[in-house]
Amino acid sequence: MNNEIYIIGSGAIGKALAVFLAQEGRPVKLVRGSVDNIPEAIHNITVIGKHDTFQQKIPVTTFSNLSIINGIVLIATKTFANDEIAKKLRKIKGKFSVVLLQNGLNIEQPFKDFDKVYRCVLFSVSQVTGVNEVTFKMVTASPVGNMEGKNDGLDALITQINTPQFEFRIERDIVKYVWNKVIINCAFNSICPLLETDNGIFHRNPEAKRLAKVVIKECVALAKSYHIFLDEAEIENSLALISQKSNGQLISTYRDILNHRQTEIESLNLEIAQLANKTGKPELVSNTKLLGKLIQLKSVTINRKKSFSQIS
Repeated sequence: MNNEIYIIGSGAIGKALAVFLAQEGRPVKLVRGSVDNIPEAIHNITVIGKHDTFQQKIPVTTFSNLSIINGIVLIATKTFANDEIAKKLRKIKGKFSVVLLQNGLNIEQPFKDFDKVYRCVLFSVSQVTGVNEVTFKMVTASPVGNMEGKNDGLDALITQINTPQFEFRIERDIVKYVWNKVIINCAFNSICPLLETDNGIFHRNPEAKRLAKVVIKECVALAKSYHIFLDEAEIENSLALISQKSNGQLISTYRDILNHRQTEIESLNLEIAQLANKTGKPELVSNTKLLGKLIQLKSVTINRKKSFSQIS
């Protein structure tokens, strides 16, 4: 018997996953996380893949329409919404597992009192191209696991959410994958927006690549102080490959800044800085922190410029 699947967040990843699940006959709903008190409606959503196009009618609802959930909750919103989402989920009856389809460190903390919470490191790329239309490309199966190694029942969950177009797999040591992805994103999401350039900069520019290596070295050293042992060269190679393959594409933080939206830098560079503070060695990640602070300042400055232009 298929469990009900609720995807919180109707962005590109959420929409793509909803379509692929519906394609396989799974009972799925999209839950809008940024608005509430809107009647449920059916949306015709299209996903454009590398070779095929998929289209499904997906129920789209809000939290006010949910009183009970029995099944699986997949969270695909921005990480800064997690506190509010956790509060809303606590008010809902039923029994459900939570999977965070997000990037960042300690983003699972708002859900620490929930029974089953898993992290997923996405190895897929999806972008909104129109109203209820997204593009999607899967690089490889996305690993899913519990940060504390509590993976009971994960096999059944993976079976429910896995599809041929959007694959998931069990990963018992998800901590390594989370840290590797965060470190790479600390470099991309700070350096690229500050240079106002695309992801290919590390492939094209040796100086930018050297700066990214500084970030990687700092973060790997911090991870070691938490008894998490990462391969610095492996992360550098991954960054170079991603930069080459995503040449011309803009990283999410840069897109957020350009569109005057809140960024997720707090769960990346600035969370890394917080973890360094807790070890009593803030100097371990001084460059990583500085880059994060500059992104924070850049975002605020651009939003103020927008406000001033609207007033004038």
